[in-house]
Amino acid sequence: MRVIIDKDKVRRRAATAQRGTFTGIGLLGAAAVLSFTPRYLLPAYGLIIPGVIVASWAARSGDKWLREPRLDQLLAKALKGLTHGYRLYSYVLPAEQVILAPAGLFILTAKQQDGCISCHGQKWHRPFNLRRLRRVLAEEPLGNPTKQVQDEMQKMQRFVAEHLPDTDVPMQPVIVFADPQADLEVVEPTVPTMPLSDLKSYLRSANKGKALPKQTHKALLDLFGEQAT
Repeated sequence: MRVIIDKDKVRRRAATAQRGTFTGIGLLGAAAVLSFTPRYLLPAYGLIIPGVIVASWAARSGDKWLREPRLDQLLAKALKGLTHGYRLYSYVLPAEQVILAPAGLFILTAKQQDGCISCHGQKWHRPFNLRRLRRVLAEEPLGNPTKQVQDEMQKMQRFVAEHLPDTDVPMQPVIVFADPQADLEVVEPTVPTMPLSDLKSYLRSANKGKALPKQTHKALLDLFGEQAT
């Protein structure tokens, strides 16, 4: 399997996260210094809120773009061993993680949350606990992965329809959890949901059906290749 990553985008986002971290720390540090002078208490309070907001955003962004292994690296490692008919596009296309497989496209939403996570249909729940409280400002919220991956797939459908009109390209959304400590309870999910360790076997079984026509596969390769340059 080939892996295509927009490394420039990763570097830009990582640099932005670093600048945000320094800015947030600077604002909070300035607020702390000013707070020692009574006449500067009001300006100090005025710096605390933006400092917390910027620092929190930078921590969440840094968790995605600075912490290694990143999601794209985890996906590439988990899918190692698939044939050359598979390609993983990370941060290249309108959807962040896309797999071009022999039978079509798989649109991935990958999550790194741990602990108990339940999915009933398209409803998600993650119980709150003290461990999460310590990371609440730095950890990306779970949100609704079903809606997220469906939105990502709609972006890809519009993108393909715009560039390859009248071309039938099967697409399937998939939700994966990369943290091995994620305890999943999945009941009749709207979208296939699984730990990352199960993704490779799932892709193999899902691709036993009808393959894409050669001209469609080549057209997708060319289109995606243009986005990666």
